[in-house]
Amino acid sequence: MKRFFLLLVLAAVLALGACDNNIEPMKANTGTINKNPQVDQAARPESTTGDQPATVP
Repeated sequence: MKRFFLLLVLAAVLALGACDNNIEPMKANTGTINKNPQVDQAARPESTTGDQPATVP
């Protein structure tokens, strides 16, 4: 029983020793949010053969 208690205390000491209180908390990005992003006007690639009329088979 003493061995179990000793291991429990050792685990608690190691767990508390691993804590670092010097780290500042993370902050959310509070910069301006662009709700209207730029849209690619040429979303469809242009034809490499040029604009040709459709041919009926």
